[in-house]
Amino acid sequence: MDLKIVEWFQSNRNDVFDQFFGLITEFGGDLIFLVVGTLILWLYDKKVGFRFMVIFLFTLGFNDVFKNIIRRPRPFLEGVDSVGEETYGYAMPSAHASNVSMLGLLSLEAFKPKVRWLSFVVYPIIILVLISRIYLGQHYLSDVIVGFIYALAFYHLIKTVGQNIKLHYTKVILIGLSVLLIPMIVFGMFYKSFNIASPDSFRNLFIAFGSILGLTIGHIIEEKHVKYVEKAPIIKQIVKYLIGLIIAVAIQEGFKRILPYPLEESIFTLILDAIRYFLLTIWLTLGAPYVFKLIIKEARVD
Repeated sequence: MDLKIVEWFQSNRNDVFDQFFGLITEFGGDLIFLVVGTLILWLYDKKVGFRFMVIFLFTLGFNDVFKNIIRRPRPFLEGVDSVGEETYGYAMPSAHASNVSMLGLLSLEAFKPKVRWLSFVVYPIIILVLISRIYLGQHYLSDVIVGFIYALAFYHLIKTVGQNIKLHYTKVILIGLSVLLIPMIVFGMFYKSFNIASPDSFRNLFIAFGSILGLTIGHIIEEKHVKYVEKAPIIKQIVKYLIGLIIAVAIQEGFKRILPYPLEESIFTLILDAIRYFLLTIWLTLGAPYVFKLIIKEARVD
């Protein structure tokens, strides 16, 4: 049944749909997360932005844990065409589905009180991204449904924990990172014993760990020493954002060439990914606010 649904979507393929769904699917990728997360972090409310990014990244990391436990092959390995580049790793739950769903839920939480029409944008985008993953041959219908349910459940779990457990946020994050570290070690050391296809299958687990660690360290130091002020005149906001985002992308892509990546995928590759994203997120929560202070003088230092 699942396979027939993918085949039905692909029986209606044309160049327009290929381009459209190829574009729409990017709303479940890391670039949109970076754009939206930094908009909130730098221009709107740094505490809301920090929470937004950390929750999203925990969702991403634990998604990889479930993928490597379930280990469902992707449709293009079952004879279905892959429209565009083949996605690495396993299929269930769909990371794009959980990413866009969590992105939407967190965006509504952050902005809906002030932007009442946002839900009319968020929910159609979520639905279209879920459809795109099937159309592009990267996922079955059940993969994207499970991805959506996983994001919804994780979001409400985090809200419940936040409301009922009176711990400082750093302790909660430390507990979460400790939990993530367990499958990192197990998969990293024994993935061949578990018949996991390749280290690529749990790449996002390492990326999430490095990113959350960088975000948290940067946020703690920034709160204590930089005390960045988010609000500024519109022109200064635009300048801040462009500077911050350009340098963020330069760090993300530049360190691919600076760090000693091996030619073949290995656990060492994943460790370097964790380091690269650690450096990126230190920039997001500490480096960028400090640079904004120097250039635009919207923050003060003790």
